[in-house]
Amino acid sequence: MKIKTELTLPAMLMVCANCQAIDWLFDPSFGVKERYTDNLRMQIKPNRDNFITTISPGILLGYIGENHELKTNFHWNEIIYHDESELDFSEKIADFNHQFTAERFKTGLSARYAEESSINTQLDLDGNGNLQVQIPKTTQSISPNLTYSLTERDSVQLAYSYLDVAYQRDPQKNVGQFYSDYTNGQVSAMLTHGVSSRFSVNFTGSFARFSTSGEYPPVVSNGTSIVTAYSQESDTFTYQAGLKYAYDERTLFTLSGGIRNTDSTSVTSQTVQFLDFPASSTVAEQTSSASGNVFSAGINRKYDWGSIDINAGQQLTPASTGGQRDTTSVSLNARYQFDERWSSGLEASYLQSDRTLAQAGNFFSNNRTYMTFTPNIRWRWTEDIDLRLSYSYRQQEYSSVGQAAVGNDVFLQFSYQPQINRQVK
Repeated sequence: MKIKTELTLPAMLMVCANCQAIDWLFDPSFGVKERYTDNLRMQIKPNRDNFITTISPGILLGYIGENHELKTNFHWNEIIYHDESELDFSEKIADFNHQFTAERFKTGLSARYAEESSINTQLDLDGNGNLQVQIPKTTQSISPNLTYSLTERDSVQLAYSYLDVAYQRDPQKNVGQFYSDYTNGQVSAMLTHGVSSRFSVNFTGSFARFSTSGEYPPVVSNGTSIVTAYSQESDTFTYQAGLKYAYDERTLFTLSGGIRNTDSTSVTSQTVQFLDFPASSTVAEQTSSASGNVFSAGINRKYDWGSIDINAGQQLTPASTGGQRDTTSVSLNARYQFDERWSSGLEASYLQSDRTLAQAGNFFSNNRTYMTFTPNIRWRWTEDIDLRLSYSYRQQEYSSVGQAAVGNDVFLQFSYQPQINRQVK
């Protein structure tokens, strides 16, 4: 799937050429981050340290109107590994977001295109954390939604999302064999009822289809060549009920929970070629069904001195290893503002990732836990310039071996975003 976005901004600007009170957005930015890590690939042993420089120019373009807005972000991350130049990478990321609000309804459309380093992304929810080499990752996504107010208290939201992830593997060099391209599409409907001005309940139903396929490099031994290919398709129905409660103007609680049911079909084929004999093929198909729970909970509290966010959840996520995984996560984000220029923060997270159902092409479970703990301090030097110093402790443990990999990172980040006056027409 290819998302054409290069003409979107000019088209939207032409449509709104005659609109009144348009606030045009033009916000360039520039950042430099220096990082030291004593375990780049998060391996148990041997560890490899490295200094990494990231240079990040970017720009925000768009407009804000009376009842609609458009924002497009473009970022370039030039990543330089000082001890391993073969890992150097140029990340290109483009985000698009459009919102429109009418009397009874509002619409939204977001899209993203990104060419990223797998070393930056594979410790997240969609990866296995097994970082051996640099495998470029291309992500394309689009998510339209429509919210319609049935009454003053009742509304319905229809949403669709599509995600396409591809890895640039090199079969000749046997690079990236454990990474699998995948797509994941989901359609959902949510009904919300406002019980009061502070309390609302919602009910959501969704259907998602996950697909993946791939082929391993041939295995050649004693004149025999074996080629293994795989594919998988999974359908998931999810039903949830939730609530949102504003205890006061500064405190917000959210909670939702439900069940999911997943049907999966996995197909693996092997083609064997021995010398000049005709090739023979075998095909194995496996089907499975499973039910599970999904939930999310969060609390956001604002204070005069800062804020605290706590979130937890369990969900079914696509995986780069081919197949899907049950993930349970907990995160904490706190910030303390000393004065107008100085502030400190704390970010902490815990992730448990477990394989679920059949996974085509994946011969390893890769069940794991991943924890991070990151305190930081920020100094706003001027209105345009920020400096941030942070330390990050990371720990990853694979259930299959019962051993943990530990990493310690230090970051020094410089950010420059000039304050440009917006012109209202």
